[in-house]
Amino acid sequence: MNPKPPLTLFRALIKTHHMTSRRKIKALTKSAKHNSVSVILKTGKPPGVMIAEAASEDAVKHWVKSVQRLRYKDYRLLRLEAVTQGLKQAQLSRTPGNVQEISSMKDLSAYLSECEMLTWWTEHMGFAKGGVS
Repeated sequence: MNPKPPLTLFRALIKTHHMTSRRKIKALTKSAKHNSVSVILKTGKPPGVMIAEAASEDAVKHWVKSVQRLRYKDYRLLRLEAVTQGLKQAQLSRTPGNVQEISSMKDLSAYLSECEMLTWWTEHMGFAKGGVS
């Protein structure tokens, strides 16, 4: 009997100066639902952080394009990747199309720690040695 092939999840990490525009957040939410992408947004004072995940690479890429169209100040796509693993851990634990807003870096860190994604996030945000600055 052959083992099941590993599951693949596609993920994007975006950093902006800030995220305060309700109009833009509504557009991101609409795009997430349309593309079946799970999203966590760190809104409010700087920095703005977006983490998106989906089972489809195209879905994540379409969502990222919708973010680019909104012309966020200091927009930076820090990571766009395929994650292959058991996927029982190290994922956002959100329903596809669901968007969650978090208003502080402390709360975002706590949430990502629960999802076992804190190390990944700190590395790619440039907070950990070897990450992007």
